[in-house]
Amino acid sequence: MLVSFFVERNEKQRIAGKTLLLSAEEGEIIAVIPQFVLFEIAYVLDSFYRIPPPKIAGAIRATLTYPGVIITDGCSWNRILDNWPDPLASIPDAAIVGVALANKHDSIATFDQKLIRRMKTLGVRSYF
Repeated sequence: MLVSFFVERNEKQRIAGKTLLLSAEEGEIIAVIPQFVLFEIAYVLDSFYRIPPPKIAGAIRATLTYPGVIITDGCSWNRILDNWPDPLASIPDAAIVGVALANKHDSIATFDQKLIRRMKTLGVRSYF
């Protein structure tokens, strides 16, 4: 979700991400972002979109201080391994779902349709 927001690769997704962040800013929701998601975003922005590291750092700094956003760095390996490699083939996806399940978060904000289908079987819904 945040990659689409930062690089404006998909206008519909960018608007959805902006709406989510505005909801957090207005106190309607709390957006919890696992720290490892920021690592993954930095990697994607650098490797695939060739965004200069100082600009990536600025985007991450802005995310860290955005009202209504909480960054968490806790993720149990046991929780990750409960869902990886099966039913979730991606370790970052298993970690994201693990954080949501462990903390009883309402949903995960993702546009990844494959992940959304698999999350649903684990009892986790998509924000979008």
